[in-house]
Amino acid sequence: MHRQFPLVRFALSVTKPLALLSLASALLVLLSYPLGMEQIIRPVVTGPGSHPVTASCIILLSLAQLRSKHSYLALLLATLVALVSAARLFFDAHLPSDVVPFEQTLSRINQHGHAINFGVHSAFCLLMSALGLIAFNLFRPRLSQLLAMLGFAMPQVAMTGYAFGMSHFYGEMSLTTIMMVTPVTLAILLSSAHRGGIRAILSPWAGGKVARLQLFLSMGVPFLVGLLLIKTAERSPSVSFGLLIVVISQASALMIALSAILYEQMDRSRRASHRQLEQLATRDPLTGAYNRHALERRAEIELARSRRHGFPLSAVIIDADHFKRINDTFGHSVGDIVLQRLASLLSSNSRTQDLVARWGGEEFVLLLPDTNAENTLKVAEKMRDAVASTDFSDIAERLQVTISVGTAQLARNETMSELLRRADLALYQAKDEGRNCVKMAPAMVAIHSSHSKEVQQQLH
Repeated sequence: MHRQFPLVRFALSVTKPLALLSLASALLVLLSYPLGMEQIIRPVVTGPGSHPVTASCIILLSLAQLRSKHSYLALLLATLVALVSAARLFFDAHLPSDVVPFEQTLSRINQHGHAINFGVHSAFCLLMSALGLIAFNLFRPRLSQLLAMLGFAMPQVAMTGYAFGMSHFYGEMSLTTIMMVTPVTLAILLSSAHRGGIRAILSPWAGGKVARLQLFLSMGVPFLVGLLLIKTAERSPSVSFGLLIVVISQASALMIALSAILYEQMDRSRRASHRQLEQLATRDPLTGAYNRHALERRAEIELARSRRHGFPLSAVIIDADHFKRINDTFGHSVGDIVLQRLASLLSSNSRTQDLVARWGGEEFVLLLPDTNAENTLKVAEKMRDAVASTDFSDIAERLQVTISVGTAQLARNETMSELLRRADLALYQAKDEGRNCVKMAPAMVAIHSSHSKEVQQQLH
């Protein structure tokens, strides 16, 4: 499943480890209350801390995520977290002090610094994440992604606030809470990675690659620009606005350039794949010559062109002499090499507009546009002589190869199959007259019989 989407497989595989990480972090925070480890509860001395209710909700949410294969327990736990978070967010309702874990320890810690509360930021994050998990268990993956993305965004906003020193960005969400809640919200988001927008972003195809690049740049560049502006504004506030314009324009140009480079790389790969597929569809795998399908397609084009403009068109059929004897004597591997050598010789002695195709077995067909019968005979004789004068002893000792050739020129109102049949009849004549020779079919000849005796009567 998802074999073509390795990033989707990876995303689905990390959901449980992420949930376990949040579960362990939240349990550590809860244990920090009775153990008096205030540095974990409140990392920044004057800043907010992680409330026991927040840690408890994260534990419940993590357990629900670990059981999120559309189970009733996961629905129950996520619903409980959603109710507690919604009550805090919309009604400013807090749990009674007698049900809040470690209430006495919490009161003591609050006396020494910033009060630790179950803040709005944490409540919103947990509510969206819980609703996203509920939607996933109710088979609503796209809605789940939307809600989980809102939940995942809140700790990122809070982290930005800490990075830029803007307290209203993180509110009551402590660094510890960010570390606790981020893994489980990401796990909920990735649970439906095989569906919707997450699947598109993680796709190995062009759209996914460009989306990941643009997502990285659109999130990373503004963050870095913000840090730069803060440092610049401290020294020269008047320069910060101009610097913002310059950096944004350069960042946009960088995103466009990188996207263009990525598109070009993918398009180059696509073109190479297209050429490879085209070659597989039109070329004979053994000899590299065109195959029968490519010959038939080209023949239709040349036949229409010849009829429309009156240009001559000729066909040549070539057969390797005594090829069965070569296979029986030297083996089929030698026979394959002989066919490859023949295809190379025929191609090297033909023009660029000619087409050399393997017709089947040891037979090759040449299609010669703009070539009359006389010139076709010269081309065929040139090829026969090239093969006969070639030394094949490097393939096998005492190996000799010759070819028999039949040619024909297209007659008025003649079909391509009729043209090839006449060239085939001429090939039979070449074989009957001792092989290693070229024979040209007469201009008009009966074409419906393929028996050797009838062939001889028609051509003699």
